[in-house]
Amino acid sequence: MWDFLKKIFSEREGDVTVVVLDDQNPDGSSSFNLAAQDIVKLTLFVIILSVLITTIIFFATPLGSLYQQQQDQSLRNEAIAISERLMTLQDSLQARDRQLNDLKEVLQTVPDTTFNVSSSGNSAGRGDSGFENDFPFINAYEMLSEEQIIFSESLERAPDFPANLPVSGSLSQMFDAENGHFGIDIATPTNTSFTSIADGVVAYSEWTINYGYVIHLQHSNGITSVYKHGSSLTKQQGDYVLKGDVLGTVADTGVLSSGSHLHLEIWKNGIPQNPVMYLNN
Repeated sequence: MWDFLKKIFSEREGDVTVVVLDDQNPDGSSSFNLAAQDIVKLTLFVIILSVLITTIIFFATPLGSLYQQQQDQSLRNEAIAISERLMTLQDSLQARDRQLNDLKEVLQTVPDTTFNVSSSGNSAGRGDSGFENDFPFINAYEMLSEEQIIFSESLERAPDFPANLPVSGSLSQMFDAENGHFGIDIATPTNTSFTSIADGVVAYSEWTINYGYVIHLQHSNGITSVYKHGSSLTKQQGDYVLKGDVLGTVADTGVLSSGSHLHLEIWKNGIPQNPVMYLNN
């Protein structure tokens, strides 16, 4: 076949005789006289037509969209991998900042310990010069405001469960720890407000690439609640929150979101719990 095409292209100005032989009937062979230039034109036409048909099939059928989806999935996986590395780095930086802030708070707010030096009644506090007479010892609990005392006492009590759903909507996906879904999804319209399911303190309140705005609440008895895919937040890290307080609004935010919904997780002592067991159905 290659020799035939080579012969035609080498003699574009002449004529070519094509002989067709029938193995079953040797006497029934046929011959055709063709202009080599016409064969060249026909070959080029077939090639151009094939390229055109292939292009149309690619862009006018699901084949093109399938290829595009594969490209998008590759970029999506890269974005998720990068965001996970950023989240790990961010968590380590936040842990360091919390440790520094805790140390600073201890140095600034906690009074020095008073102790007896000898049985003769001499005491020393804030040095050996007897300054405790001018600066009396104050218990740290007495330094709290009335509002802070109320919150601290509420955090010592066990959370009041079962609680109402944190947002009005319908359950779109249930708890499935075996497949890595450690919470429930509640489908709801965009910009719907969501609330806290129990009293607690905001331990984390940040924007993330994968889940949009995320907020973690620390409750008593080792219970933590996590709310993901927020479009805005009304609470910051360190804020005290009562059951039913508005935490923010919901939307279709984050790379891993497939629609406007709130993702709720409940953890106890580091173990994921089925939130349905803590909520009114």
